[in-house]
Amino acid sequence: MPAKSSLFIPAARAVRRLGSQSSLVVLAVLAVGCEPPPTLESTEFNETPYRDQWRTEHEGAFEAYDGEGNPVISDLQIGSALGSADNFINRGDVIVQFDGAPNTIKIEFRRFTSAATQSDAEANFEKVQLWAYNSSTGSPKKPGDMDEADRCGGRDVNGVANPWSDGCAILVYYTGYTQALRSGADIRVTLPADYHQNLGIETSDNVIQNSYPNRGNVCVAGLDGAVDIEMQSGVAFVSVASSTAYPSCTPALIEDCENFDDPSTPGPDAWSKDCGCIGQNYEPGRVRITSLEPASVDVVVDVHADLWTNFRAENAGENSLADKHCPSTVGGLGANGSIEYGDGGDDPNKPWLRTGMANRPSAAPAGGFQLDLMSNGCEPVDHVESPSDWDAENSDPESDLRGKIEICSGCLAAKRCDELLPGG
Repeated sequence: MPAKSSLFIPAARAVRRLGSQSSLVVLAVLAVGCEPPPTLESTEFNETPYRDQWRTEHEGAFEAYDGEGNPVISDLQIGSALGSADNFINRGDVIVQFDGAPNTIKIEFRRFTSAATQSDAEANFEKVQLWAYNSSTGSPKKPGDMDEADRCGGRDVNGVANPWSDGCAILVYYTGYTQALRSGADIRVTLPADYHQNLGIETSDNVIQNSYPNRGNVCVAGLDGAVDIEMQSGVAFVSVASSTAYPSCTPALIEDCENFDDPSTPGPDAWSKDCGCIGQNYEPGRVRITSLEPASVDVVVDVHADLWTNFRAENAGENSLADKHCPSTVGGLGANGSIEYGDGGDDPNKPWLRTGMANRPSAAPAGGFQLDLMSNGCEPVDHVESPSDWDAENSDPESDLRGKIEICSGCLAAKRCDELLPGG
C-alpha cells in the first residue's frame, strides 16, 4: 500500500502517450513545488476537505461515424494518474455513461480540495479547469501554450461548441504554478450508446491527508466497445452492453460472421477465421483493468451470459499478513455452451487466477470479447469517500481488504454508477 505522505508514483512504468515524466523527475518536482507534502506527523494544516457539486464543463457534438458508418472518432482518453510537470492529475472518480443523446458528448467535473474556509475552497475550485486537446501533441502544457487547432470541443466565434475530434484527452488542469496536492476533480463523461471504439481511463488516489484517504474509483456503464483502465486502490465497476465479441465491426460484417458457411466443411461455420470481422482484422471488444503496482483494487465486470468471452482475472499480490492472494471468481457465463478453462485456469489451489473462454462458437478461433483484469496487490485499504464521512480526529480510518476480481452476468444490472461508487 503506498505511503500516505506522498503521491503514489510507480517505480517503473512505460512512457505514457501524453508524455508523463519519469518517476524521479516527478518526485523532484514535488519536492520543490509551491506546496510541499505534509509529514505523517502533520496536523493536516487545520484544513477541511470540501467537494463541489457536479458542473457541466462542455456539451457538444460528438460525431463518431461518417455518413457511411466509418469511424471518425476511434480514441478518447480520460484522466491522468501521473500527470505532467506537477499538474494534470485528477485524483478522483471517473464515471463514463453510454446513455447520452445521439452524437453528443457531455463532460462534467466535481471539484474537491482541502481548505481552511469555504471561501478558500471555492477559490481553489476556480483554479481547477477542463483541459481538452489532442493527445498526440506530446506532454500537456498550459492552455496558453497549446495550439488552438488542437483544442477539442472548443467554441466558434458565435460561442457554439465545435464538433469533437479524434484522439482527444480530457484532463484536469490546475491554473496555479503547481497543482495543490489535495486538489483535483471527479470526472463524469456521458457518451452516446453507439460509440464502439476505444476509451482510455486513468486515475489515482487523493491520500495526502491521513484522516482523509479519498480513493479514485471508476465506473463504466453500458460499454459497447473497448476500455483500458489504470488506477490505484479504488474500486472499479464495468457493465458491458455488447451482444457481440466484435462491437467495432460493421453490422453487415457481423451478420456475415454470424451466418458464415464455409462450403468446404459440413454445417454452418459461425465466426470462422475467414468471416468478415476476423478476416479483415477488426479488434474484438475488451475490458482491461490494471492497478498501479503494488496497489490493491477491487474489480467487478458484468457481461451478458451468452457473450463469446475470453477472460483472465488475476490477483498478482500476496497479502503481507496472511500470505494469501485475494480470490478471482467467474460466475454466470456459458449460457451458449460450457466454459473452456485454460491451463491452470480453474485450479482450486490457485483461487486468485481464472482464465478461459465462454460461449466460443464451434468454428471460431481462440478469442472473443477480451477481459483482462489484474490487481497487483491484496491488502487492506483505508478509505473515506466523501467530506461528510470525514472525522478530523481519526487518523486511521476504516479499511477493507481489496484485490478481489469478479466476472459476473447480471450482478450490476439496473445499477447506476452513483449507486455503485462508495462516494456517490
